[in-house]
Amino acid sequence: MRCSRCLNTDEKFFYRGSNGWYCRKCVKFQGEDELDQQTNEVDPEYYLNFSLTNKQAEISHQLTKHVREGQSVLLEAVCGAGKTEIIFEMIADNLRNGKKVGISIARRQVVLEIAERLQAAFKNLKVVAVCQGHTKDVNGDLIVCTTHQLYRYRQYFDTLVIDEPDAFPFKGNSTLQGIAKNSCRGAFVYLTATPDDELKNNKSLKKLYLSKRPHGHDLCVPDVLIGPKLFLIFKGALWLMEELKQHKKVLLFVPNKKTGRNLYQLMKIFINCCHIDSESEDRDRVIKDFKNDKYDLCISTSVLERGITISNVQVLVWLADSGVFDEAALTQIAGRVGRNKNYPDGECLFLCNSRQRSVEHCIESIVRANND
Repeated sequence: MRCSRCLNTDEKFFYRGSNGWYCRKCVKFQGEDELDQQTNEVDPEYYLNFSLTNKQAEISHQLTKHVREGQSVLLEAVCGAGKTEIIFEMIADNLRNGKKVGISIARRQVVLEIAERLQAAFKNLKVVAVCQGHTKDVNGDLIVCTTHQLYRYRQYFDTLVIDEPDAFPFKGNSTLQGIAKNSCRGAFVYLTATPDDELKNNKSLKKLYLSKRPHGHDLCVPDVLIGPKLFLIFKGALWLMEELKQHKKVLLFVPNKKTGRNLYQLMKIFINCCHIDSESEDRDRVIKDFKNDKYDLCISTSVLERGITISNVQVLVWLADSGVFDEAALTQIAGRVGRNKNYPDGECLFLCNSRQRSVEHCIESIVRANND
């Protein structure tokens, strides 16, 4: 047996009810009507208020060529390298040839941000963001959705871009991966700064690599402090005060919600700060306010490790050696620093109780990218 929605073949997940067989792995994704497959003529011209670098343009042309030939692609590009803008040419080429394009992203906040950027560039298209709280309109010229929402688009896309395929909840989730495969009848484009071994070793994928940001500055290499917690608290507080004194915003990452909430209750007495975790109901507003300088410090769990760009932000990671932060997460977290061309440099500090290979591997991968 094989599920027509998530492609599951494990018999223990199939159950025969009064209305026939169903798959318990993806039963929560059922019940939506099939979307209209009709392709309308659109104007795929796009507008950028800047020029791609020579290397970005080269990667963009190669990506477009590979996808036009029906080949799936892994685009590995360091954090802040402009992956979104690099795929514009490929999107336009697909739409010009009457094909449907989807962009799938793990995190809801990033869906909304990317959809806004795409709409600003593709002014003549209807760009639809489909995620929690945004599911009334699910059809448009260009679809940007969370990986959970791909169940609505069975065999719908000719090209599907999967942003950060190594991120939670997509990574290791066979149901979401099966639904993603079933939503696309053509080429896949995987975009990430931190591909896992499965993607790296997939011989069916064309590989493209971009190691430099558009502004040409090196990636921020994190500093690491190792010691007991009292030492880390003292050193971390000094570092934080120094950054805030220089009127820089700081993202403070913590390993769990409890730590984040406790720190927030303490630090809001002394610092103009905000707090975000997976259960925060007003995440969109808080992120917007932090970007607009309403807060000096944002305390966050790993929900902000990817996709978000904040001007002139510095990063502090409490207990970077905890099991929550693997190499990919730490690389992404450090990648929040120096993304803006007006603030291409910055600082990142990892506070650790002990030496950890994930921290060391993160440092090594960033240094290697800077030397490429």
